[in-house]
Amino acid sequence: MSRKSMVAFFPFVLVTIVPLIGCVGAPGDEEGDVGHAAQPINILNSLDPAALTAGGDFAKAPLSVDAMLPGARAAIEGASEQGRLARLFLQYAVGCALGRGQEVAFSWTGLDGAVHDEVFPGDVGLAPSWREAPLDEVGQQWVSACIGARTNRYKQQVMISMRGSEEALAVRDDAELHRFTYEEGAFWGNLFLAQPYLRTCYEPKNVERAVAAMRDCAAGLRGQGDEGCGIMEIMGPCADQCEPLGADLFHPGCAAPESGVPSAGKTEYVITVFLP
Repeated sequence: MSRKSMVAFFPFVLVTIVPLIGCVGAPGDEEGDVGHAAQPINILNSLDPAALTAGGDFAKAPLSVDAMLPGARAAIEGASEQGRLARLFLQYAVGCALGRGQEVAFSWTGLDGAVHDEVFPGDVGLAPSWREAPLDEVGQQWVSACIGARTNRYKQQVMISMRGSEEALAVRDDAELHRFTYEEGAFWGNLFLAQPYLRTCYEPKNVERAVAAMRDCAAGLRGQGDEGCGIMEIMGPCADQCEPLGADLFHPGCAAPESGVPSAGKTEYVITVFLP
């Protein structure tokens, strides 16, 4: 099975990629409120929507503090609220991009002079080449879709199954199919652009289930719009935005704006989410 979870955080001094040794952090950590799932068939999510615009210049350099652009490095070293959001964004980006057995480690200094050591483990493996080179446009969109799928309006941890055409998202165990049977919707976008965007659609018949699971951003807030979901745009039913689910139970393409995507009318870098 190739589903994942994740943890961690990070701002300044050291950023290295080393073999992952055990879990890092646990639910309830101030900046790393994501724990590894008990089973490898799914992934936890609880990203604060306020962090969706904190992507900055991260994609323009490899995942190394020494290689980062000055603005990106300053962002993760910051002790302010903006620094917290930048670290939170990077935590989820690393987890989505790198695979298990990889991690990013670094430290930063708070306003009180205390040094905070952080470790962000990889998990999903959607763009592992980001370790050595800037994140390309395809990688940006896969990682963005993953981050979108893991965003939660209430910052609550909810177990989800993420599916898509990328090999890292392949369902390899019938247990996942049998447990996660309700399509929530789909996510796509690019959070690394100068004008980042993130879109989602929902499966109407499962809206109440998604709302009950505290997944309002994908489900449409029971018709109340996307307030509280950051820059995420709820586009309506997936049937109006995306190609139908295929045999592998994911939408192979969804409508996309002209900027930030390689094709004119749609993007294939879409993650479809299923709930238990």
